[in-house]
Amino acid sequence: MDPLVPSDPTTKEYKEWRVSDLDGSSLTEIHMVLSTVVLSYWCWKCKTAAEFHRNPAKFSGRSWQHFVFECTVFLVPMFMALTEHYLYTTIAVLIGTGIYYRKQIPNAPYRADKWAPDPRADSFKQSFAPGKITPKSYLSIYRAEMMLLTCFCILAVDFNVFPLKFAKVETFGTSIMDLGVGSFVFSAGVVGAKSVLPKRVDGKIVALSLWQQLKAGLWTSLPVLVLGIARFVLTESVDYQKHATEYGTHWNFFFTLGLLPICVPLGLSLCGDLRVTSMALLVVYQALYSLTPLGNWLEHADRTNIVAANREGIFSFVGYLAMFLLGMSLGQEVLPDAPTFKARRMRLVSVLGVWTTALISFFLFSFVLGVEPSRRFANAPYCFWVAGFNAAMLWVFMVIEEDVDSKLPPQLARAGRPAGYEVPVILEAINVNSLTTFLVANLLTGAINMQVETLLCTTVQSMFVLGGYTLMFMLPALLLYRSNIRLR
Repeated sequence: MDPLVPSDPTTKEYKEWRVSDLDGSSLTEIHMVLSTVVLSYWCWKCKTAAEFHRNPAKFSGRSWQHFVFECTVFLVPMFMALTEHYLYTTIAVLIGTGIYYRKQIPNAPYRADKWAPDPRADSFKQSFAPGKITPKSYLSIYRAEMMLLTCFCILAVDFNVFPLKFAKVETFGTSIMDLGVGSFVFSAGVVGAKSVLPKRVDGKIVALSLWQQLKAGLWTSLPVLVLGIARFVLTESVDYQKHATEYGTHWNFFFTLGLLPICVPLGLSLCGDLRVTSMALLVVYQALYSLTPLGNWLEHADRTNIVAANREGIFSFVGYLAMFLLGMSLGQEVLPDAPTFKARRMRLVSVLGVWTTALISFFLFSFVLGVEPSRRFANAPYCFWVAGFNAAMLWVFMVIEEDVDSKLPPQLARAGRPAGYEVPVILEAINVNSLTTFLVANLLTGAINMQVETLLCTTVQSMFVLGGYTLMFMLPALLLYRSNIRLR
């Protein structure tokens, strides 16, 4: 063994060495693994719609049977895919299960006049009010799935059962955890668009001033920044392992998340179009990185001062801010209620347009200009890859919902469906208290790493610990949801 390589897997040095200089995996493999997320939702949606169609009066999505099915269809495939246990078998089973339940959904009643208005159109017109924002099930599913994957991976990477090709790469490349970090920011941007949309107050549409937006952003950021400081103090006090090239010596992801809501109003004050602002940020940042000595300094500088020591966190913030703004621009399209049924369906075209634009931009930077994606510095190709993937995921969730719901008779397709039909309980609970879930997952990850020698665990032991951990970080969210308590 190389004398410079630590030999004891229980030491901090070995754990830091283990996740250093990683190259990641191919885009094809990453997207293949994450296809299980979409297939899981498809299976659940088809089964729920078939059951609801058979007996709408007695349908209940809050039974123990439904809870067990949700855990089976959402958690088991995630475990199998992210630990490389029977990936293709898992995908095949999900496809077969989805087809089985999809065939159980009867076709919608025959309409003699294909050009007649859709029966659901009237209910849309009657319920629409300018400025009104009602929960969108596809957004809840998308955001909760991203959170579930992120929380699972932050502990799973510490076990040998988790392939290191899925862990964060050193500087250039792609991996599932790199995509997870970006998706966390992008999905937060999609939901965060609600803060800049005009609000309905006493029957009037009111837009927030810059000062009101800054005050709201500061109020949102404060607890997250406090968590960032607390994480830094705790990790330093217990000598917890850390990878300096991830965010820097003192910086952590909570600082990035906490500063975003403060900077967004300032960006909006410069240009009201979020897409223009985000694209300008990425182009200027990438030009400075590639055409000036900044790139070489970022990659090779010694950590001799506070800026150099935390250059990954400080400079990648520009990319994450642009990514957050891209997410907000998409949120402006999909969050407000659609005035008509046709407008709702046209949103599929809007999201598809974002996906296509991001994909073309990614290929332009990566394959024409030869710039590799870098999560470490959040460069332009990385941001466009994340935006394209998330837009694609959201678009597929919307298509699945539209396809399955279109099979229901008009009287079942209107508002007033029972709880548990639109969104699974476990995902709704995570979505309602997403930041709380993320915080609990981080605390549990630290506690488990301090009590368990993760790298010495067998496959069975690893799966047992990861299974218990997943249930434990979900439990507070489920209890809060059951008690109708919403924190963050």
